[in-house]
Amino acid sequence: MLINASRLKNNLQELSTFSEPGKGITRRCFTDVYDKGLNYVRNLMENAGLTTRLDSVGNLIGRKKGKYNNRSAIVIGSHIDTVPNGGMFDGTVGVLGAIEVIRTLTESQYTNNYPLEVISFYNEESSAPALTGGTFGSRVMMGVININSFLLENVKKINLSEQDLQSAYRDPNTIKNYLELHIEQGRILYDQKIQIGIVTGIVGKKRYLATVKGKANHAGTTPMYDRDDALLKALPLIKGVNDIVREIGTNLVGTVGRIDVKPGVQNVIPGEVEITIEFRDLEFGTIDKAVKKMKDLINKIGDTELIEVEAKNSSLMDKNVQLQIEKACISNSFTHKYMPSGAGHDARELAKKVPSGLIFIPSIEGISHASDEMTDFDDINNGTTVLLDTVKLLDNE
Repeated sequence: MLINASRLKNNLQELSTFSEPGKGITRRCFTDVYDKGLNYVRNLMENAGLTTRLDSVGNLIGRKKGKYNNRSAIVIGSHIDTVPNGGMFDGTVGVLGAIEVIRTLTESQYTNNYPLEVISFYNEESSAPALTGGTFGSRVMMGVININSFLLENVKKINLSEQDLQSAYRDPNTIKNYLELHIEQGRILYDQKIQIGIVTGIVGKKRYLATVKGKANHAGTTPMYDRDDALLKALPLIKGVNDIVREIGTNLVGTVGRIDVKPGVQNVIPGEVEITIEFRDLEFGTIDKAVKKMKDLINKIGDTELIEVEAKNSSLMDKNVQLQIEKACISNSFTHKYMPSGAGHDARELAKKVPSGLIFIPSIEGISHASDEMTDFDDINNGTTVLLDTVKLLDNE
């Protein structure tokens, strides 16, 4: 049973045309471009024999009945939204690869025992104009999102309500397994010339919004001794994130990803600075150590408000699913290795409630979240083949 490699390549290239103008691919949720791209994916799902629906937060779900339709479903998925000026493979390989798996099974007249589903999760990249945090659609579906006043205020910006969040929840018992195919977004497989990565676990993360307050005033008439410059006050925190991570060591990483200086004009002393701070590690306790040190630093700086925007525990992939992925690799003579994931994926959220697996394929030079992101189409075919065979193995358990 072979996938149609040329069809999959054409579908990936066609979906890449749904992009905002500019460098690379920009397909952010809650835009006309995203909606058109999602409609294209929906048509692909229906052409593959899937019955489709959108849930209350925008997750696109396609379903193929099984021989025993009252059983829980084997779900395959990922996302099609991108970061600004991103690439054409991040997320989309998993969605379009999953559709190709279903189409191959259908064309081969394969009778699946369990219902099969493909899900394109909404707002994985947190690219909508609201601070919802990444893997939004999958977190809502699995009921692992913290529905607080901060989140509710933000989802109003994308016309969602608390009822919408509650309605999108899905009983994990309706899912037998979750599988996701994804580019590595790092360079381990590429450097070691290994065809398939079998992911053992996905790092957790905490993300914060720190607001450092000063006093805006005229840049020309305010003497240096009388200034309360918020940007200068923020500098120890910006540098401190890097210092904290290096001090703790291990595999911890920390990033200041955005700095918003207000009012942000050249002739006014900065009165307020917003910065986003993120820590990631497979051990959540290590993240907590970093957060404590960050809070101690903020107390020394003063005049700083800190809001936790996002907190996601790390997740381990299911041992049995990993074994089935390995069997699929061996049967196809693909080189493979077990490895952790430093990037977050929808599989992290599903794995908290459902036995899950994540399949990696190489990223050329480890580049992702950039316009020159590239994965060889032969590697995409290999990954989709492993995905197909793993589905069959799980379907016959």
